[in-house]
Amino acid sequence: MTEEHIFVDSSAFLAFFVDGVDVFERIDALLVTSTNVIEEVVYVLVKIKASDVTGIEKHYDLLCHLRENPNITVEIAKEVISDVSSVLDYWEIKVLPPATYQEMFDAITAYGLLPNDALIAATCKHYGIKKIATFDDDFKKVDFLEIVDIK
Repeated sequence: MTEEHIFVDSSAFLAFFVDGVDVFERIDALLVTSTNVIEEVVYVLVKIKASDVTGIEKHYDLLCHLRENPNITVEIAKEVISDVSSVLDYWEIKVLPPATYQEMFDAITAYGLLPNDALIAATCKHYGIKKIATFDDDFKKVDFLEIVDIK
């Protein structure tokens, strides 16, 4: 990877899908993300859509309902997966494997990040990525990452 690459965090994807903020139009670079970011985005979008469909707002109750009704999960997931895949394809966003758990542990202890943010920071470091598109201020703690303005 080069400095031309910008890592897209889950907050940027969710701003696009949930709030309609066209963050990708504001970035002029090669875009990358990681598998764990895609997992987080799909999980959140499935939960939002499932809550809308079922009317269940409490997190645990919603998860129980989805586990008991996998057909609902399948139908919602199909739509979410299609939407996320379309964005990845349209913007030619490369999805990278995440860093190792040891690299994540190092980022947790170095920057005081929670695990998923630490995994993102570690992944950026692992691939030599110096810029991140995010709305998450926790990445300001990471000395080798520059937050790209997407507001």
